[in-house]
Amino acid sequence: MKKLLFLVMGIIVLAGCENNESYKIKGTIKGADDGMVYLKSLENGRPVTVDSVKITNENFKFSGKVEQPMFYLAYYNDNRMPIAFFIENENITIEANIDSLDKAKITGSPETDLFLRFNKEMPYLSRSMEIRQEYMQAQMAGNSTKLQNLTQEKKTIMNAQQKYFTDFVKTNTSSVVGAFLASQMAQSLSMEELQELVSSYETDLGKHPYVNLMKTTLKSMEELNKLNASTGIGSEAPDFTLKTKDGKEVKLSSFRGKYVIIDFWASWCQPCRHENPNSVKVYKKYNSKGFEILGVSLDKDRDAWIKAVKEDGLTWVQVIDPDGNVANRYSVNSIPSTFLLDKEGKIVAKNLRGDALNKQMEKLLSK
Repeated sequence: MKKLLFLVMGIIVLAGCENNESYKIKGTIKGADDGMVYLKSLENGRPVTVDSVKITNENFKFSGKVEQPMFYLAYYNDNRMPIAFFIENENITIEANIDSLDKAKITGSPETDLFLRFNKEMPYLSRSMEIRQEYMQAQMAGNSTKLQNLTQEKKTIMNAQQKYFTDFVKTNTSSVVGAFLASQMAQSLSMEELQELVSSYETDLGKHPYVNLMKTTLKSMEELNKLNASTGIGSEAPDFTLKTKDGKEVKLSSFRGKYVIIDFWASWCQPCRHENPNSVKVYKKYNSKGFEILGVSLDKDRDAWIKAVKEDGLTWVQVIDPDGNVANRYSVNSIPSTFLLDKEGKIVAKNLRGDALNKQMEKLLSK
């Protein structure tokens, strides 16, 4: 009987310990007619509606539960200016005016308090707004001296704000606000800086979604770094096999023993088409001396590719990479993009165009 009593008491205690925390948002928008308030989260940098309620007598309410504090936006009807805040499982109050939603008073959320302080203490915030107006006026007046001075001042302010931003995320690693801001600036950091931030935030916040977002960005950086290393000057060019318009497979390594340019291009790329006449000229001049070009098209339209090859008089081997798999392996972010390989298949130069390509080939083939 005692064992049964202890078991029942244990169940009661466990039930009492269940996490029933939730958030309750009470909002007022002065001057708002009856309409809708949309609660949105950020997914891949874009606002996505997660809830909506009718606003009645200028008031609205939201309730729910979040696993972790997260950044949200509240929009009134189709108003472009949202109310930005962090939702955590607390009683949160929003007091706003229809004409200045961005200046809403928000209480009950410690993370939002920190976020608002971050914005308020951003250096030269008001001056940044003034410079925009002054710059436009100077442009209209044609005042080049004023424009130059404003550009320099803007640069100084941006450096100060960047330092403030970076210092904030480095000293607030136990805050979700810090993690959110760090995830937003992650791509602008060096890989070493991001590695350090990820380590700090992971220690303090564990697997918070914003920490995971930083880790995803870091992983992409590391993969890109490996790709860049594999296609750097002095590296052996990654081998690949692609097909010609007739379906014949062509392997890069089959060009060993000759100098070869891998030319990533496409029929729709105007800079590529403008460079083609120069490539034709260099090819005719040095092909008999041991120089080849391997054209790798990123076209998805095969007919457009074949037409462009004929129109531009490209007589060297042409293959197509419609899914961009080979281009990705070579970290090609824009076209035209070229890689010059020596006779052993090592990369000796990149993106040689115009007279630079002619001079390089003359130098190599005169040995």
